[in-house]
Amino acid sequence: MKKLIIVLIIIPLSNVFGQTLDKIYLHRNHNYGPTYSYSISEITIHSDSTFTWKTWNLRSKKEKKLYKEIVPKSFKGKITQNGKFYTITEYRNGKKSDIYWTIKVNNKRLLFLYYQDINGKLPNGARYKRIR
Repeated sequence: MKKLIIVLIIIPLSNVFGQTLDKIYLHRNHNYGPTYSYSISEITIHSDSTFTWKTWNLRSKKEKKLYKEIVPKSFKGKITQNGKFYTITEYRNGKKSDIYWTIKVNNKRLLFLYYQDINGKLPNGARYKRIR
């Protein structure tokens, strides 16, 4: 009987103290398109080496507080770690990527590094700020 009581106490407490390992990064920028002038992107890197990339295109920067009310374009894919960098290997819901996107991830931000320049360095691309 005592074992049953202990089990019934421990099971609910294990869910309370659980924590997610998913990291969420956010990027806001003007995109200078013909119909949309502001975009917000959110990348969630899951603990199982997958990611979810959501994009909202807004008509103006004034709408940025309401972006969660709009249905985003959403993509899922796989990400692999190569040394201190990450590489997106599958993009747009399971299709192989024709460009190997190199990403540098740390605790505060996610940084896209597009391609090697003449000196062999990777120039900085879009910067995503970690929000959770």
